[in-house]
Amino acid sequence: MTATMRKCGLMAAAFILAFAPVLLAPVPGFVDMPSHMARHHVLANIGHDALLSHWFVVHWQWIANLGVDLPSVLLTPALGSERATVLVSVLLAPLMVVGMFALSRAVHGRVSATAYIALPFAMHQAWMWGFLNYCLGAALALLVAAWIYAKPRNAWGEQVMLGLFALAVWTAHMASWVILLILAAGNELGGLRSARDVWPAVRRNWTLLFPLAPLLLWRSRATGPGAGFSYVDFLNTKLVVFASVLRGTDKWIDLALLGAVFAASVLAFAWAGGRRCEPRLLISGALLTLATLAAPTTILNAWGTDLRTAPLALAVLVLAIGPARRPDREHRLCLIGMVLFLVRVGTVARAWISHGHVLEERLTVLDAVPRGAKVGYVWIAPQCGFPWRLVPDEKLGSYAVVRRDAFVNTLFIVDNAVLMKIRDPGLAARWHDGSQDVRPTCPNHQADRALLTQKLLAMRGDHFDAIWVSGAAPAALPVVPGYRVARTVGDDTLLTAR
Repeated sequence: MTATMRKCGLMAAAFILAFAPVLLAPVPGFVDMPSHMARHHVLANIGHDALLSHWFVVHWQWIANLGVDLPSVLLTPALGSERATVLVSVLLAPLMVVGMFALSRAVHGRVSATAYIALPFAMHQAWMWGFLNYCLGAALALLVAAWIYAKPRNAWGEQVMLGLFALAVWTAHMASWVILLILAAGNELGGLRSARDVWPAVRRNWTLLFPLAPLLLWRSRATGPGAGFSYVDFLNTKLVVFASVLRGTDKWIDLALLGAVFAASVLAFAWAGGRRCEPRLLISGALLTLATLAAPTTILNAWGTDLRTAPLALAVLVLAIGPARRPDREHRLCLIGMVLFLVRVGTVARAWISHGHVLEERLTVLDAVPRGAKVGYVWIAPQCGFPWRLVPDEKLGSYAVVRRDAFVNTLFIVDNAVLMKIRDPGLAARWHDGSQDVRPTCPNHQADRALLTQKLLAMRGDHFDAIWVSGAAPAALPVVPGYRVARTVGDDTLLTAR
C-alpha cells in the first residue's frame, strides 16, 4: 500500500469516526440541543399548529445565528424536528475534520500529520455545550479559509464568491465570521514583504466585509442591553478557558488528552523540516489566541465568547507545524494523531451512550403531559459550582415543546437574536432559560429547599398545567396544593394540576 493510499484511508477513517458520538447516543449529549430543537420545532410548525401559535410567535429575520436553524427547519417536514436537528448536528464534527484537513493541505501542499494531531479539537468544549450554530459556522470558516489560502483571488468573480462565502459564514454565526476575518488577516500578514503589498491585500479581501450590511441592519432594530460586554474574573477565566478546551466527559481524561496533544505537537515541531512552522497559520493562531484573551465572557448577550475561540486558536497553532522531515516519522505522527482522536471519540461516545439511555427513560414523563400544556421545568443541580462533565439535564424540559407542543420555561430569550418569542409578555419576563435552576446550598451540596418551594409555588400561581421536577426523590419534594403526582422516573417527578 502506498503512502498516499494510507493517508486517504486515515482521512476517511477520521471522517467516519467523527459521526460516532451523535449517531450512537440514544439522546445526543449536547447541553443546549433540547432548546435548539424546541426552536426548530416551533419555527417549522407554527404556521399549521394552533397549540404552538397559542404560546409562541415567530418573526423571521436575517440574523447572524442561523447556522443549524435553517437546514433543520427545512428538513423538519420530512423528518420531524428531533430527527432533523440530530441529522444536521451529526455533521458538525465531520465538517470540522474536513475543514482542518483542507486548511492543512492549502498551506502545506498536503495533509500534514499535525492535522491528525489537531483532530480532538473537532469535538471541543463549545461543541460539547451544543453551540450548534457557532460550530457549523466555525467549520465553514475553516473551509473558506482553506480556499483563501490556496487562491490568489485576483479575478472579480472570485471576489464576489468570497463575499458570498463571508455572508454564509456570518449567517451561521457572527463569531465564526470574526474567526474567518482573523484567518484571512493571518494569510495576508504572513505574506507581506513591504508596504506596497498592503493595498493588494486589502483589495483581495474587502468583500469579506459584505456582512457589515446585514449586521448593521440587524443591530439597528435591537432593543435592551444586548450590546453589552461582560468580563468575569479575567485571569482565572482565561486560564480555565484554554485548559478546558476538551471539557465535557471525565476531567482527568480530558486534561490528559489535551496534554497528549501538546506533547505530540512538540514532537511534531522537533521532527519538522525546513522552517518548522508555516508563517500564515502561525500568525493566525497567534491572532486567535490574542482574540481569546481579549474577548469578553459575554457579548451581544451570547455567553462563552472566549471558550468558543480557544479551541480554534490551539487547533490552528497545531496545524501551523510543518510536515516531518522523514516520511517514516510523518507516518508515526499520523498514527499518534489518529489514536488521540480515537480516544476523544471513544470517551465522548461512551459518556453519551451511557447517559443517553438515562435521558431516554427520563423523557417518558412527558407521556403524562397534555398536548399544548403549560409546563414548568425545575432542575435541581446535583452539586455546587459547575461540574466538568457536560450533560443536557438543565435543558431537558425543552423536549416538552418538541414532543407535546407545550410551553416550557427553558427556552432561550436573547435580545433580537432569536426568531421565536413567547407570545405572553408576562411569561416571557418570568419564565425563560435560567428560571428552571435550583442551585444547591454550599458547601453541603444540598438542594435549596426554600428556593425550590418558592419556584413551585410561583408556577402554581401562574397556573402551570404540569410541573416537572428533576433531581430530587419524589418523597423529598414540598407539597404543592392543587397538584398530584402523575409520573415518577427515578429522581424525576411530574406533577399535574388536579
